Amino acid sequence: MDLNGATWMVRSLDQPVSMVHLTSEQDVFAGGWHGRLTHWAEDGQHRWTAKTADRISSIALSEHQVVVASGLHVVSLDRNTGEERWSLALEGSADELVWWQGDIVALSSVYDIEHNDFIESAVWRISPDGTLLWVERMDERPWALVQTGEALLAGLGRPRCGHLDISDAPPFGHTTSPTDSPTTSGSDGRTQGLFGQTDGVVVSHLGTVLSTENSAIEHITCMVKGYVATSDTGLAVGRTDEGEMCWSSDGAPVSMQVEAMEQDGASQLWLARDDGVNSIVNVWATNQGHRKATGQFSRVRAMHGTSQRAAIGCEDGSVMVWDREMLARRLESGSSPSQAVDDRTSALQAKLRALRK
Repeated sequence: MDLNGATWMVRSLDQPVSMVHLTSEQDVFAGGWHGRLTHWAEDGQHRWTAKTADRISSIALSEHQVVVASGLHVVSLDRNTGEERWSLALEGSADELVWWQGDIVALSSVYDIEHNDFIESAVWRISPDGTLLWVERMDERPWALVQTGEALLAGLGRPRCGHLDISDAPPFGHTTSPTDSPTTSGSDGRTQGLFGQTDGVVVSHLGTVLSTENSAIEHITCMVKGYVATSDTGLAVGRTDEGEMCWSSDGAPVSMQVEAMEQDGASQLWLARDDGVNSIVNVWATNQGHRKATGQFSRVRAMHGTSQRAAIGCEDGSVMVWDREMLARRLESGSSPSQAVDDRTSALQAKLRALRK
């Protein structure tokens, strides 16, 4: 089934999208490469649009605040109106942030063009009123934040690798990598947190090696049952919680992937592969190992999902949302799901059909 004909909502941010977020109430937030942030209500009505100074890379929500990473700054906005409450400049770019124990924890990094590498990173803890509580600087860049149980963990690059427990003030507890390889990605799980590494290893937050893929783990997503790890070569592999392989799909490099829309006790994987200036988005029924829907869009720059909806943000400014009930009706009324096939073959077949028209 073509995803383009099953969207619940289509909007434009009027600039390339860098972040999308669905709330538990199914409201939609979208941030752009030039600092715009827009909030749409659950029914698709526009609530407000705010302007920040730079690209929005991350968002964290509380009952009254919307806090975003915008370029070098952490910016707090009023959730009801979008009016700015405060702004705090970090050292280097603000990469990721979360609400944690009533405060904001943010990660930052400094990139040196001459060295072609990150030369310093930091973990910042900020109170809700914008007061800096503490900052811990380090040589390694934290590449992923993972919440598991009562712990907030940061996956590290070289030289230390492994991950830090940044739940409380420093000094942080450090867990070494079982293979001494840098962390590249991470994911929150229902029973365990996962980290992907440059050597293709997926390791749990307890340090257990669960699986090894063919190359560096670019993306990792915990599902209702198991997880999906995607390597930088474009191979996506679905596995059980214990690491046993269930299915795989090879193709072009994966730009984004997310869990969304629970169905029949399992969740669907929304996966975007680069296709020139565009992206091909596939929806996989991970408990059955087949592809349910596909669609071509402008280059996908952001994705987010809940149990009820999925959202993507694109290079051309498009923000698209799918609703579970509406998508299920379209799937039931359409043709049967396609069988799992090589994505490169599917893309080639689509181009050949277009040339015949």
